[in-house]
Amino acid sequence: MINVDTVYQTVQALANKEQRGYLTPQEFNLFANQAQSDIIEQYFYDLNAIRAARPEQHLVGDSVQMVMEKLRDTAGVTVSNTAIVVGGTDLPAGRTGKIFVTVGGIRKTLRLISEDEIHDLIGSKWHREAFDEAVYFEDGNGRIQVWSSPTIAFPTGQITSGVTCENVTWNIGLVFWGYVIVNEKPVYDGGNSANFGLPSEERPDLVIKILELAGVSIEDPQLLGYATQAAQQNTADERI
Repeated sequence: MINVDTVYQTVQALANKEQRGYLTPQEFNLFANQAQSDIIEQYFYDLNAIRAARPEQHLVGDSVQMVMEKLRDTAGVTVSNTAIVVGGTDLPAGRTGKIFVTVGGIRKTLRLISEDEIHDLIGSKWHREAFDEAVYFEDGNGRIQVWSSPTIAFPTGQITSGVTCENVTWNIGLVFWGYVIVNEKPVYDGGNSANFGLPSEERPDLVIKILELAGVSIEDPQLLGYATQAAQQNTADERI
């Protein structure tokens, strides 16, 4: 988790640099929640983009696993790799990554193939006998067909039980910088505040996104330009 006051003080220090602006607590809370929501939505966008670009690659250390680890470290997010695929065909809402099947007591990770490939396997005795994988193809929106050796024989080879998948559900609470008024100024009140649920490494991105929103709100092109430049530098650093 990320302390909301740490982000608040950083944002105010940067926004006030050279007297370029000030965010009220209400504005900060609004922008903070929007920034957190944007980052979480980006996780799911990245997962979908990676899965579409290279669906067969879900290795430890790859981009999918890194995003999944961020999701696991986000408060209010539940990541399961044992979510039931109903009837072996209907994927649950929130499915994000790998799909598995248990055959003969052995749990296998499914590989995505095309429907034509499965028909080619079924139609070729030589390929069918040499086949030792577990595969699936997409059979409409949110639906799949699962096939595995040694049961691969049309139409009885389709597997309809023991299929599970990675699934993400989330219920992120609101971020809130609570305060009391002292000498006509807002002072942080930790007992009435709520921290960000994101993993700690997202703090720079949070600050940048809040500054971007603030730059638009107070119509300060310098602040918006600073935030944009910082975001580009942060992206460049992540690629090193």
